[in-house]
Amino acid sequence: MNPILLTTIQTVVILSLAPLSVGLTRFFKARLQGRHGAAPWLPYITYATMLKKETIVSASSSWMFRVAPYIVLSSSVFMALVLPLVTSGGVLASFSNFLLVAAVLALGSAFLVMAGLDVGSAFGGMGASREMTIASLLEATIILTFAAFALATGTSTIDGMLASASNVSIMIASAPYLCLSLVALILISLAENARYPVDNPATHLELTMVHEAMILDYSGPYLAMMEYASTLKLTVFALLVANFVMPWPLMTTTSTGGSILFALLMTLVKLVIVLFAVALLESTIAKMRFYRVQEFLTGAFFMALTGLALALLSQLL
Repeated sequence: MNPILLTTIQTVVILSLAPLSVGLTRFFKARLQGRHGAAPWLPYITYATMLKKETIVSASSSWMFRVAPYIVLSSSVFMALVLPLVTSGGVLASFSNFLLVAAVLALGSAFLVMAGLDVGSAFGGMGASREMTIASLLEATIILTFAAFALATGTSTIDGMLASASNVSIMIASAPYLCLSLVALILISLAENARYPVDNPATHLELTMVHEAMILDYSGPYLAMMEYASTLKLTVFALLVANFVMPWPLMTTTSTGGSILFALLMTLVKLVIVLFAVALLESTIAKMRFYRVQEFLTGAFFMALTGLALALLSQLL
């Protein structure tokens, strides 16, 4: 199969499934808590409604407020294009270098923070301050986590890491220190997507919100873009974690009709399993106080650092 077609299929699948991801998470969480819950496809209707609403922009805002939604959404779309989520060996696979991916994630977070600061509201400034505190520990952890996988597989691209890890049980057996990096990746995913125990995506309470505080001043299509970027990032990280746990099956240039359908079906299955695990986690634990979040992120950092140190040691021995 043509690499361009592989990237096109992955992009269409990820962009289509993104609203369903947050809908399924809310649905599973409601059922686990004994509530009926909204239909999983409600986010599709919500975002379509937002696109029809009027955009209200504060008179005190600058061009940054208007540009930020495009940059934040573009950073999420970039990850959907280059990372091996449904396919491996796409035309943009070379752009999945883990340093570039970390930089794009940081770029999206930076513009989100600047958008929260731009209006000058108390909530926006509070959320931006908290977001930068989290990002200061998170971005370094992302680099350390993927660096360990890069040493173990001999490639710096995430696409190449999963291509080398066609049998994850063999890879973990030969390099058991990667278990630490895998756990660090899971903790990173929760923090990047503002999930428990770092943040509560369903609240607007002053004492708890981080991500929501920075987008309170948005409305209409701008708000739809911000919300869609958030759901897209959730989908990307859910499938990325699932693929590092079970990197098979992914569509490749040698895939045929039957294997393509099976890969698409397994993508949906893996996504549902990860989202159910997220909902189960959020139904069984409480959100941390903000001043304890640093302990959570520091734990992830040292797991990633230990995994990298062991990877370097294995290369020297």
